Amino acid sequence: MKKALILLLLLTIQITSYSQTVDNTLRGYIENFQYQKALEYITAQEPSPELQLQEAMCYMSLGSYQKAVAILQKLAVEQPENVRVKSELAKCYTMLGRRQAGIDCYDDLIRIDSTNLYYKRQKADLFYQQGKYGQALNLFQEVYDQNQSSNTLTQIAQCYEKMSLADSAIVYYKSAWDMNSSDSFSAASLVNLCLKTDRNLEALAYSSTYMEKDSTDQQMNLLNALTYYMMDNYEEAISRFRKCYEAGDSSLIVNRSLGISYYSLKENYEAEIFLDKAFRQDSTNNNVLYCLAVSSNELADHKKAIPLFQKLLNRTIPTDLTLYLYYKGLASAYDKGAHFDDAAATYKKALEYAGPNQKMTTYYTVAQLYENQMKDITNALAYYWLYRTSLTEYQDSLQKEENPDKSEILDIKLKIKYLDEHMGRLGK
Repeated sequence: MKKALILLLLLTIQITSYSQTVDNTLRGYIENFQYQKALEYITAQEPSPELQLQEAMCYMSLGSYQKAVAILQKLAVEQPENVRVKSELAKCYTMLGRRQAGIDCYDDLIRIDSTNLYYKRQKADLFYQQGKYGQALNLFQEVYDQNQSSNTLTQIAQCYEKMSLADSAIVYYKSAWDMNSSDSFSAASLVNLCLKTDRNLEALAYSSTYMEKDSTDQQMNLLNALTYYMMDNYEEAISRFRKCYEAGDSSLIVNRSLGISYYSLKENYEAEIFLDKAFRQDSTNNNVLYCLAVSSNELADHKKAIPLFQKLLNRTIPTDLTLYLYYKGLASAYDKGAHFDDAAATYKKALEYAGPNQKMTTYYTVAQLYENQMKDITNALAYYWLYRTSLTEYQDSLQKEENPDKSEILDIKLKIKYLDEHMGRLGK
């Protein structure tokens, strides 16, 4: 009996020693960030829930979240009350963009521990990422009631801002900043929101207050410069934007604001430099394009100014075509309502904004209106002639093409033939 007890004791010591060796080896790999070696080591051991959790954690550290999820899901079924497993699974879902699955995990965790603020914050973050700002707001407010954190105030403010409740957002950004005077994010968000809602004086006051404590903050320097720019105080705006520029900020907003500020002060040389930079960064801004064209023209750089003005004119064509469609639609409505004089006048207005193809079809429509509805043969013939001229010009353009569409050219010739016959009958 005594020998059996000694043997059992020795076996227990060996098992414990082996377990400690495994733990120490695995811990060493993980502490030294050797996750691949840790995974290889785990694979060689007898499976256990603890080792499987460590395996999932290694996959997470290597960014293989899908593999981690497969392990954690299995563990979560086997150990439904294990908060560590559920917490790590929720993190994996979040990293994979599976936000609703993450929310479901946090619901389970909150059920297990309803006082845990971390779970509520994480769930609120996921609601925010889903665009469910009202639900996120309720949870963040619940968290703030218990932890009084300035960071939670900022998150509440962000929810209000996303919900387009600027007044409430401003109050909470200000409260967060008051609670933590070094909170540059809340301070910058406060100033930026004031600018968006045309509260320029408040933006100036807040940005100036912040800069009294920290004049090196690049974002606040930029917002302060924008405040002067929005207030049309271009001299101060230039001074402050130049500070941003000299500190290495050559962003579009700095170049564009400097360029337009110099342009507004008629300092064309400096304006052209920065407007040119801004135009290279964003060639779609017509305001920048116009100011650059004017500045170049004022500096007698006509070779540069001419194509810039031409580009502006080309960009107005879509607007003109839109006006053509509006007038044409109105004219058609007048025609169908038997207001023929108004219809004719409105079609003529549409012609002012029409391109060559639109003019051709509109000439025919007006001619038909005069002939059939208004019995005005003189005007009908005049517009048929305009239509015929457009057809001839279109035919000539097709014939000059490298591979002309012969069937379309023939179709136009037939239209002209029948049109001439019709005009001949009307003219008798």
